[in-house]
Amino acid sequence: MVGMVHDAFGIPNIDDAETGNSSESTQVFGPNEETKSFFNLIKDAEQPLYPGCEKFTQLSFIVRMLSFKVMSGWTDKSFTLLLELLIEAFPEGVRLPNSYYKANKMTTDLDFTYKTWDACPNHCMLFKNENKDIGECVICHASRYKEDDSNDPNTSKNTIANKNGGKRVAAKQVRYFPLKARLKRLFMSSKTSSLVTWHVKERIDDGVLRHPADSQAWKAFDTKNSSFASEIRNVRLGLATDGFNIFRNMSLVHSTWPVVLMCYNLPPWLFMKQPFFILSTLIDGKYGPGDKLDVFMQPLIEELKELWNEGVFTYDASTNEMFKLHAALLWTISDFPAYAYLSGWSTKGKFACPCSNI
Repeated sequence: MVGMVHDAFGIPNIDDAETGNSSESTQVFGPNEETKSFFNLIKDAEQPLYPGCEKFTQLSFIVRMLSFKVMSGWTDKSFTLLLELLIEAFPEGVRLPNSYYKANKMTTDLDFTYKTWDACPNHCMLFKNENKDIGECVICHASRYKEDDSNDPNTSKNTIANKNGGKRVAAKQVRYFPLKARLKRLFMSSKTSSLVTWHVKERIDDGVLRHPADSQAWKAFDTKNSSFASEIRNVRLGLATDGFNIFRNMSLVHSTWPVVLMCYNLPPWLFMKQPFFILSTLIDGKYGPGDKLDVFMQPLIEELKELWNEGVFTYDASTNEMFKLHAALLWTISDFPAYAYLSGWSTKGKFACPCSNI
């Protein structure tokens, strides 16, 4: 875990930060206060679990325990009780939070988190913003929550709620992993930040197609958006999605949809590797979103618009400076049926071919 954190977040020397001016605009050297706070959190979380411990840091141990909690269905209270027991059992000076809230807050502060929204079971809308407190879909009026399927007239509609500690269970949910934080982490490591500029600094431009930057689409985009292309650290993204059965049973009807992003700035031998996949959205089964996939991608679309129009201040560890990062989505990758959901073009019946329109 320590090695993973170092590789992902390589911590530079933040004591030599200084500010200077360029002829065109103010250039800020060194990390800003927000970035410094993040590095301090990482530094603190990487301390040994207790004096002399070599196998675990505070962060690695908490992450392992939180994963066990999810896989084994522990309650928040049982997790807190276990932490209290471990604090008593471990040697003096153990670095453990004494409650689930504090343990979870540690991962939240480090941006190891996601947002969850309930969704209409018929895929009409998300229950967010002004609709976060309503109980049924404003379009089809379907219930937001699972209802008891029993035919027994004496069975209460709240049976499912009673089985889940009084909490009603959403009929469908979507989980969104914020994109800006993930892109900023690419630049906080001196190793990965230098790789993001490979497409300009190290790519051989001899007319041979070896990298997406050699394609006509990439070059046409740069010509049309010269201000975006002028900053070589701006990120070009590809998006891939498809449904799959998480239970590995082809006879069971189920379709969970992950939406994954790839950073095409990276060298061609890296941008399709798992460590650089960016999981953006996870749409719960049991049924796929179909042609209403755009409903579940609203959070991603909003963030992509913000990254395109406004950008986000990011610390570049390779140059020890802050800069305004922008991002653009260039391509989508999918099979032919999913192409229809992503593009809005019907891939069956009349005019099924998007290339020839026949």
